[in-house]
Amino acid sequence: MQPNRSFVLVCGVVVLAVGCGIAIRRDLSAVPAGQVGFDDMCGLQGYFDAIEIKTSAPPRVVSALDLEGASSGGKIMRGGKERFAFENDFQLTHLKRVLNENWRRLPDQIAKASEIEIEVKWAEKAGLKRVTTEEESEIAVGTESWSLPYHPCISELLYGEPLYRQRREIWGLPLPAVNPPISDAAVPSAPPDAGVKAGSSRVDGSSN
Repeated sequence: MQPNRSFVLVCGVVVLAVGCGIAIRRDLSAVPAGQVGFDDMCGLQGYFDAIEIKTSAPPRVVSALDLEGASSGGKIMRGGKERFAFENDFQLTHLKRVLNENWRRLPDQIAKASEIEIEVKWAEKAGLKRVTTEEESEIAVGTESWSLPYHPCISELLYGEPLYRQRREIWGLPLPAVNPPISDAAVPSAPPDAGVKAGSSRVDGSSN
């Protein structure tokens, strides 16, 4: 009986560990991939608009590995692995919103993090990078990391810029206004030296 009890205990620990990991909150697996971006189901149009007008930068690429091969039919296949760092308030606000809307059981460290890294495997589809659906990604805060189950919003967030640019053009959506910097020409010039009145002394000591 003892071996059987040990086996049950081990299985229980495994189930508990799996059950406590990050899980999908909003299941979009039945939605066609193109529709997720076209309908902006991840709420990222404003995010990419800000990147487009350069009021914020996209997440930094920490590391990248590109691979290329040929399928059995001779078709060129491209893919690889990339790791991104979300570092500023703008990036982290959008990342945490996307995470909270689409995943559950997120570690407390993610909510408090001032920098979050995500590593994904990608494959090229129709000339665009997309996160692979077959494998989990990795999300990390400092030295701690967790498996992140696939969700289309992670692909939209990391590789959706050209798709959201196309979406903006199709729908005729305006870009946010950017306040132009104030040029010297726009700054009112000082009034002429009206302080030199008739009969007053000039700087050189002479009088009018």
